[in-house]
Amino acid sequence: MRVIFFTVFLCFGSALSLSSWATASQLDYEFEEGVFSDEVIEEPIVESPWTGTFASGLNGKSGNSDNLDINMTLNLARDTDFTNTTLLASYFYASNEVATVTDRVFAQGRRERKFSNYPKLSIYHQTAYEWDRFKNFDYRIALHGGLGYEVYKLDDRFLKLRFGAGASREVGAPAPGDEWIPELQFGTDWERNLTDRVRLYATLDFYPNVNDFADYRLNTLGGVEYTLNEERDINFRLFAFNRYDSTPAPGNTENDLDYGMALSLGF
Repeated sequence: MRVIFFTVFLCFGSALSLSSWATASQLDYEFEEGVFSDEVIEEPIVESPWTGTFASGLNGKSGNSDNLDINMTLNLARDTDFTNTTLLASYFYASNEVATVTDRVFAQGRRERKFSNYPKLSIYHQTAYEWDRFKNFDYRIALHGGLGYEVYKLDDRFLKLRFGAGASREVGAPAPGDEWIPELQFGTDWERNLTDRVRLYATLDFYPNVNDFADYRLNTLGGVEYTLNEERDINFRLFAFNRYDSTPAPGNTENDLDYGMALSLGF
């Protein structure tokens, strides 16, 4: 019995070996020299549609008086054939030897949908958030939407206008302040490259109360950037950012102005 089993095993092994040899011979015959290559085929790199910059500035004094000023800003943008998305987040902090004098956050997101037949025209919706440690409300939330129009977009200049409507609310404000205020929105974005290294930019958004145009908010942001390293996209920035409220809540001022200098890194 063992002899029969061993004979069958040898026959099966021999058949398998012959089959493998025949297959290998056939492969060697079919795949001629030069077909195989050890060259590594690299897959194409797909670039992300997102671009952005991160800017930070730090000013301080020490001696007879101690002061510390910090500003940080993150900008993100995503531009496609059909949509344009921009995100902004800013933080400002300042203190002296007595106390903290500035501690606030501003964030905003806007998404635009372009018209396929007329790409200069778009519809948008926007959300903005403000928090200030020294305001007598917890935070402000603002929701707006409307139409945008791209006046021009060239290599060295850019201008866009927008018109819309929405509402804002100062959550946690003393009564009767904690309520939704209907608003219109008139805004513009502008950029101008003076040279290959110097760029000017400005953004303005005007929010009048629908029921009383004397009651309005105005957000303005402007600055100048100088390119220090074009290859690594490192820039030096001077900026000013002001939020104006014509009818501030009791105990608050009309203007919240932040200005300074910062280094920005593009990515």
